[in-house]
Amino acid sequence: MLIRAIILSAVIIATALACRFSPEVTGGKEAGIVMALPMSLPGFTAEKGEPEAIEKKLLPDDTEFAKATYTSKKGDIAYASIVLSGAQRNSIHRPEVCLQGQGWTLMGSRDLPIEMPDGRTLTVKDLYIEKPITLHNGTKRDLRAHYLYWFVGTDVSTPSHGERLWLTLWDNVTRNINHRWAYPSLMSVVTDNFQPGEIGQPLRSNEETIHLLVNLIKETAPKFQKSLMP
Repeated sequence: MLIRAIILSAVIIATALACRFSPEVTGGKEAGIVMALPMSLPGFTAEKGEPEAIEKKLLPDDTEFAKATYTSKKGDIAYASIVLSGAQRNSIHRPEVCLQGQGWTLMGSRDLPIEMPDGRTLTVKDLYIEKPITLHNGTKRDLRAHYLYWFVGTDVSTPSHGERLWLTLWDNVTRNINHRWAYPSLMSVVTDNFQPGEIGQPLRSNEETIHLLVNLIKETAPKFQKSLMP
């Protein structure tokens, strides 16, 4: 339970700190996201989450949230979140900065193209992160995780914070579109450096953890991202 609380806190703080001081959004502009994570997925149970106090404190009152914890039949756990900007000034920062502020060390970062069920490609950012933790029995471990995220505008998506800023300016001038940006993310820990039963999940390698998250994105993204909907 301690490890699960640490992981969930990381997701909460990263998504909260990822939204502050961006270009102003015009109220009423249509978002490219449906703010509802699917609660029914093959092979998974889903538990709906609620925004935490730190999110409500850090973000404007009209920020919208959608959160869910997905648990597979084997016991694999992944945390999903969408943050949607409101009409006030706010920002979606690079999560790398926020995660490092929580004690995570960035071990690697890459753009990860995911082929969706209809053949289209969604490119996300894959962060490989690590932080030291102490278990309830005093044993010290390195908690490793993969954190996958991307940004979604009115009709565009990008894994790049820099490209998001460019699209905000370019589309405002050339297309008269003021993107109401959303920030979906999914996170799960790598468990193969723990003992069986020590973390409350099956032992899962680095590659297996990425596979878990990629499959969840394939299942969930077409249900909330309008540009990927059938």
